[in-house]
Amino acid sequence: MAVEQRSGAALGPRPPLDLGGGRRLPLTCANDDACVMSFAELCEAPLGSADYLALATRFRVLGIEGVPELDDGQHNAARRLISFIDVWYDRGRELHVGASVPLVQLFAGLGGSTAALEAELGPSHAPVAVAMRGTGGASAGLSSTWLQDGTEWSATGRLGVALAGLSGLQDATFAR
Repeated sequence: MAVEQRSGAALGPRPPLDLGGGRRLPLTCANDDACVMSFAELCEAPLGSADYLALATRFRVLGIEGVPELDDGQHNAARRLISFIDVWYDRGRELHVGASVPLVQLFAGLGGSTAALEAELGPSHAPVAVAMRGTGGASAGLSSTWLQDGTEWSATGRLGVALAGLSGLQDATFAR
């Protein structure tokens, strides 16, 4: 990957990166300035924005290898990729992406629907839209979440539907 040529020093195993809370991220391909990680290591592992910030603090350049075209079944990985790119961009870091499709097609497999939830829960439990209103409802103070059918999302939840799953699909669809 071009990361090694741009950063100067050879890439190789390094001590794990301390993520805090006793968690450590293995660095199998890094030098003092750059790191190369697989899509699985970066986006399919339980990592979040704080972890990506630790990477951005430690490295100026990062390469991601093996990024697939994402589909509705990979909404968690898609959401992590979006979070990673946001952090990396905000910190002004250099990013190299090795993908199986052109970059403009990475999110093309995300259909913009709740197809993954429908397959798992059945069509009656998968609303097609979620909206925030600036006025309070019964379950919230200043804002409430409403499903397309006009049902307010309760803080205790609605049987069979995970709002986090819906918003992750919608955010990933928006990003494409």
